[in-house]
Amino acid sequence: MKDPYEILGVDRAAGKEVAEDKYKELKARYSEERFLTGEAGNEAARKLSELEAAWKQICEENVKEEAKQEFGGDLGQIDNMIKEGRYDEAQAALDSIADRGGEWHYLQSIIYYKREWMSECKTQLEMAVNKEPWNGKYRTALDKLNMIMGNPNTDPRTIGADPNAQMPPPDDGRVCGNACSNCCLAYCITDCCCSLTQCC
Repeated sequence: MKDPYEILGVDRAAGKEVAEDKYKELKARYSEERFLTGEAGNEAARKLSELEAAWKQICEENVKEEAKQEFGGDLGQIDNMIKEGRYDEAQAALDSIADRGGEWHYLQSIIYYKREWMSECKTQLEMAVNKEPWNGKYRTALDKLNMIMGNPNTDPRTIGADPNAQMPPPDDGRVCGNACSNCCLAYCITDCCCSLTQCC
C-alpha cells in the first residue's frame, strides 16, 4: 500500500488536523462522484475505498504514537489498564513498544486471554517463558492456561484481573467439581442402563 499521506495529498509533517480536513474533503468528493456513470464512477469508488484504508492506517499510527508518548514503555501503567478492562488502550500502548521482553509477551497474553483468544494467549506465554525461562510467574501462568484449555467448562470471563486469579489452580473446586459431576453422571447412566437390562 502507498503512503497514506500521499493518498490524501498532504505532507506527513502537516499534522493530524490538516490530514483530517483533507480526508473529509476527499471523502465528500469521491462519495458524490462514485454515482457518475461509466469509468468515472468506478474510479471514484476505487479512490474512496483507497482513501478509507489510508485514513484508517493514519488513525492507527496516531493512536500508537500517542500511546508511545504517554506511556513511554511503562509496562506498569499498561498492566493497570488491563486490570481496568481498557484492552484497546492497553493493546495500543503495547504496540508502541519496540523492546519486547518477557513481561511484554506476558501482558499481551493477558489481553488475548481476556478476549478469549486462547491459542494466541498460549503462544505469547510460551514466548515469555522462552525470553525468561527463570521467571516462575510466566511458567505458572502457562501451566494453568494448559489446564484451562483442557477444561471446556472454564469461562475465561469469570477469571479476575489479579494475575494469581486469572488462571485458577487445578484444585480450585471448579475443575474437581466438573470431574466429580461427570463421574456421577456416568455412574447414574450406567445404573439406569443396568436396571433397564434387568427388567427386560
